[in-house]
Amino acid sequence: MWKRLLLIRGAELVMFALLAGVPLAVQNPYVLGLLTLLAIYGILLIGLDVTVGYLGQVNLAQAAFLGLGAYTAGLCVTRLGWGMPLATLAAIGVGVLLGALLALPALRLEGPQFALATLSFTALTVTALNELEWLTRGAQGLSLSRPPLFGHLLSAREFYWLCMALLALVWIGMRNLLASQWGRAFEALRDSPIATDAMGVGAYRHKVAGFALGSALGALAGALYALNFQYLQPQTFVYELTVILLLGVVLGGRKSLWGAFVGASLVALLPNLLSNRTLFEAISGMGFLLSLFAGVRGLLRRAMRPFQALAPIVATGVLVAGGLLVQNTEDWRKAIFALMLFSVVVGLPEGLMGFASKFFSRLFRIPDAQLPAASPLEHVLPARQEGSGAPLLELRDLKRSFGGVRAVDGLSMTVRAGQVHGLIGPNGSGKSTVVNVVSGLYTPTAGQMLLRGRPLPQGSLLDTARVGVARTFQNLQLFTGLTALENVMVALRGAFPKSRSLPLVLLGLGRPEERRAQADALALLEFVGLADQARTPARDLTYGAQRFLEIARAVGRKPDLLILDEPAAGLSHPDMLRQMEVIKRVHQRGVTIVLIEHHMDVVSGLCDVVTVLDGGKSIAEGTPAEVKRHPKVIEAYLGEVEAGPAASPVPTEPVTA
Repeated sequence: MWKRLLLIRGAELVMFALLAGVPLAVQNPYVLGLLTLLAIYGILLIGLDVTVGYLGQVNLAQAAFLGLGAYTAGLCVTRLGWGMPLATLAAIGVGVLLGALLALPALRLEGPQFALATLSFTALTVTALNELEWLTRGAQGLSLSRPPLFGHLLSAREFYWLCMALLALVWIGMRNLLASQWGRAFEALRDSPIATDAMGVGAYRHKVAGFALGSALGALAGALYALNFQYLQPQTFVYELTVILLLGVVLGGRKSLWGAFVGASLVALLPNLLSNRTLFEAISGMGFLLSLFAGVRGLLRRAMRPFQALAPIVATGVLVAGGLLVQNTEDWRKAIFALMLFSVVVGLPEGLMGFASKFFSRLFRIPDAQLPAASPLEHVLPARQEGSGAPLLELRDLKRSFGGVRAVDGLSMTVRAGQVHGLIGPNGSGKSTVVNVVSGLYTPTAGQMLLRGRPLPQGSLLDTARVGVARTFQNLQLFTGLTALENVMVALRGAFPKSRSLPLVLLGLGRPEERRAQADALALLEFVGLADQARTPARDLTYGAQRFLEIARAVGRKPDLLILDEPAAGLSHPDMLRQMEVIKRVHQRGVTIVLIEHHMDVVSGLCDVVTVLDGGKSIAEGTPAEVKRHPKVIEAYLGEVEAGPAASPVPTEPVTA
């Protein structure tokens, strides 16, 4: 533990100490200006990484928020006569407000549509700053003088220290945030927004909060930018800067504070790189050699696809040739940025610090942080003593249509507390549609759904999860970028009361909750037999282990009703038997279960009552033994059969257990 703390936190302390000491040794104002710009861009890229790295969205609006923050601070100083703290706070407020307003519609889009929405916002911002000459002075530019800070006029060196101090505060705050439930939620919703809502987290709310936070950091950087340069022009914050910022995040490494710092160094130094032809040729040549070495090595070891290996070699080769042939590299800056971005995205998707972190972890053998002892199971999943047999879930004449197709057609069904209620039927009978309607993924066309006699929320996975319904998915919906332990921690119900407050999390006051949540999650992993794989990323687990993990995650919600949608699909026979034991143990804790399953031995071994669907309607209900002999069930599975000696049929009306 101490080795990990010294190496990781020690490296951060050394970096900030060295940066703080540079002005004492170097008196060159140009170098000091570059370092100040590095600190400002560091804050800016940390904010951009929230959206690009953690939310997984290509955000092309960060340059706009830099400009909005800069102009807000500048106008507060020139028009209102405000001091530095108030002007900076005003810029942050504008960033939060406009970031949230942009996020509310834009984050309902995905992929290229979201990128185009943010790009349009950047273009609109630059146009507005240009055209509102009565306010911003348009293309003539806005000049300002840096106001005193608490009566003291800062020198260039003192302002640099202020920027570095703010970068350090942002670094610490974001480290606390990303190591909390908020950070896990950001990563979870990137992998599966549907499962994030189903676990009661709220994908959309966290997306908007994350985008607004990143925008606020962009506006903070903008305020410092204005106070540093003391002159602003709208054309500074155009699309070209957006591409450079995106290049900085990708090249430095997404989901990494160190990556943002390395990217900020690139953004600050890139104009000088292009103006110095010799330096550009040296760095592009080095990039070509590294791409060549990595590409050939990857092909020989069969660790890379041919395109992934060869594309960066070609791109960096073009950079080298361009440096030798063109007269002025600055005239080709857009093409150069595009080639650099292409090379990094294809050849080094984890960025420089993603590669470096793995390398140094192996080199110094940095151990994982020690986990706490698992909590008692009674604390995590307390046994319920409620009376068995009372109606828990009631479906009354439930219907769901897709166009002219009635997937669920007038289904009435009662799930009683304390039972395992099976839902079976041939393919296309409507089982999964029923589950999706009950859990809130689909909105019913007609009918009623009651939980403990109260209306169940309709069309909202999040609201349904919060009233006590948890589910697994027929097609796995794990958070593949998180470990098994983190997957369960995302879903834990009631484990993070302080972490609901973003300011408390940024101040690091949610850490005790993290340790308790780790202990609770470990208890659930032990419950399903995955405690020894707690640190394993979900994507690296075997298929069977992933199925068990999804059950552990759903149980972490402490649900009143647990819906298992074909949990045994694709499992080997030993894993199926083991899973049946896990489900029995969950049921023994008093959890009511709805089980959708095709394996009749699983249904027979677990279910108290079984409802059989065909064509979206219930055709039989009773014990597993009774429904197996029901003539309509036999006909639904096997087709029409000839009459002959047979056991007495179960009445066609539903039989209650």
